[in-house]
Amino acid sequence: MKKFFYFFLILNIVFFFNISNTYAQLSNTSLFINAKQFAQNGQYEKSIQLLQQILQSEKSMYIYDFLIETQINAKKVDDALLTTQNAFKSFPKEAKYLYIEATIYKEYKMDFKKAYEVMKKCTAISDKEEYLLNTALLSGIVKDYKNAENILDKLISNNSENSQYYTIRADIYSGQKKTSKAIKDLEKAIEIDNNTTAKLMLAEIYLEQKKEDKAIKILEEVSQDNQNISALVEQNIGKIYRDKGDFNKAIEVYERLASKLYGSSRAIILMQLGDALNMAGRYEEAGKVFEEITTILPKEITYYYIAGKFYEYTKNYKKAEELYKGALNINPVYAQVLKRITVVYLLQDNTAEALKYINMVDELEQDVDYYLLKAECYSINKDFKEVIKVLEQGLKDNPTNTQVLAFLASAYEETGDKKSALKYIEKAAEYEPDNHIIQNFLGYLYAEMDINLDKALVLINKALKQEPENAAYLDSLGWVYYKMKDYKKAYKYITKAVELMPEEKELQEHLEAVKKALNK
Repeated sequence: MKKFFYFFLILNIVFFFNISNTYAQLSNTSLFINAKQFAQNGQYEKSIQLLQQILQSEKSMYIYDFLIETQINAKKVDDALLTTQNAFKSFPKEAKYLYIEATIYKEYKMDFKKAYEVMKKCTAISDKEEYLLNTALLSGIVKDYKNAENILDKLISNNSENSQYYTIRADIYSGQKKTSKAIKDLEKAIEIDNNTTAKLMLAEIYLEQKKEDKAIKILEEVSQDNQNISALVEQNIGKIYRDKGDFNKAIEVYERLASKLYGSSRAIILMQLGDALNMAGRYEEAGKVFEEITTILPKEITYYYIAGKFYEYTKNYKKAEELYKGALNINPVYAQVLKRITVVYLLQDNTAEALKYINMVDELEQDVDYYLLKAECYSINKDFKEVIKVLEQGLKDNPTNTQVLAFLASAYEETGDKKSALKYIEKAAEYEPDNHIIQNFLGYLYAEMDINLDKALVLINKALKQEPENAAYLDSLGWVYYKMKDYKKAYKYITKAVELMPEEKELQEHLEAVKKALNK
């Protein structure tokens, strides 16, 4: 009877123990289902808590894998790294956990050296192709080229028809400047399966070697064979032509590419087309291209501005005006556009409109150009008192600006105040002594005032060295000689000035004065 009791007791213990394990398994299954639902709903914290609870009673690779994935989704990279390390401790023969650990170091922590160290441990356990390839790639990144080459040599010896191996090894060779070996591997990869990556890499090497024609030939092949990347490749072909100075070829490529594209993609190519047209000196066409961009990107003010400048440069002022106004419809106080439209109206002698727009420039944007343009508006109208008022204000904000100083000197000269004119042009010469415009102006003013004539000769001759055919400078030199009563030399230089600018009234007057002095 006692024996039976012990047997019954043992049976119960075993029975309850099994039931307990079954309940634990059922409980973990329920927890896992809940954890999965939480993760699917983005409630990662709750999912992580349940998965960690399961691992306390059950070390399962599946649970580890799901926990690592969930922690990464929750952006808990350090926690995922710790879980991966714990998983490897629990399953020391599972190289995949070292691979995951290395991936975390590489992709999320950007610690390539640590990733490489872990991958070397991984490949010591398993020589799985994926592990070897990633170790080779990391070897290249950390510049352990010898190990990278050894791994790739091994992979190629096992499978000599895998083009990817040759492409990766070529990249390793390129990193060491072993260009001929890299080319050989890339050619082999292309031979095996027309490898697109190998072709692009080979084209890049040819570009580095200045073999643009070979590079273009390869890229054109890639473009024809791969519609998915055709636009990107053709864009690169256009850039190659542009960089080598063959702008017309670049334009052909960009025009062909633009005809295939729509929306913002087309706009990107049109920008490059416009740039190539500009470099080719085809400014009117460039203006039309940038104008088209404004129809694709109607809220992008930059392209109205660029198109307007091209039209302005080609003297198509009405078009330039139209585009600048388009830009101002987007931003009515855009200072750069307000200044450009002011220039357009000044070029058409419409000072009323020019003043209207220059006066719209915000006080914080009133730079040197603002003062010069505003002064020019009044100068055209011969309102030199207002010119002086504007420029003196500009000089307060820009006391060393030689353009303001020279313009101010010119305005004072127009009013007959040569003393003030001299004061400002001498100040400009202090700041910019080698400026030929300032040298000539100062020399001429000395001649007009009949002072410092020897110094005037030196200044004007310096200006003429920079621009020997400048009629104004030749006239100034002649006028100095006139003041020095050296009428023959005066006649020589002023006559030449008149030949260059026969319709200039002031030159004609100077010539008449010299002729009179010579009794001609």
